[in-house]
Amino acid sequence: MALKFSVQADGMDAVKEAVSKVCDRAEHVLAVQVAKDTAPFVPMLTGSLRTRTRVTGNTVVYPGPYARYLYYGKLYVDPLTGSSYARKGVTKVPAVPEKDLIFHRPGTRSHWFEASKAQNMKKWVRVAEKAVKHDL
Repeated sequence: MALKFSVQADGMDAVKEAVSKVCDRAEHVLAVQVAKDTAPFVPMLTGSLRTRTRVTGNTVVYPGPYARYLYYGKLYVDPLTGSSYARKGVTKVPAVPEKDLIFHRPGTRSHWFEASKAQNMKKWVRVAEKAVKHDL
C-alpha cells in the first residue's frame, strides 16, 4: 500500500522574508549589546577609540589603523630611531625583540573582543534570543 500526498507551499516566501527581517533586527540588537559590553575592555587613553566606535547593521566598527594597532597589542617602532614615535612619512616596523603594548587603564587590553566574549557570551545568547522572540 502506497501513500501519496502533496504539500501546498503558497505563502512561504512571505514567512521566509518575515523571519529574515526579524533575524536582521536581532543581529543589529546583538551588535549594539556587544559594543556596549566590550567598551570596558577597549583601551582608552584619550577616549578616541571608544567615542568613534559605531555599529553598522550587524557589525561593530572600530576606526582605522589605530584600532588594529591596539587590538593586536604589539609595539611598532621607527626603524631608524627605535622610537615608538615615527618620523613623518616613515612606516613603523615591529620592535625587536617583540614587545607587547602596555595598557594603563584597569581592565583594558589587546584582543578586547575575546575578553568580552569570554565574560558575556551567555548574556549575548539571551539578548539575541529575546530579540528574535520579541519580533516573531
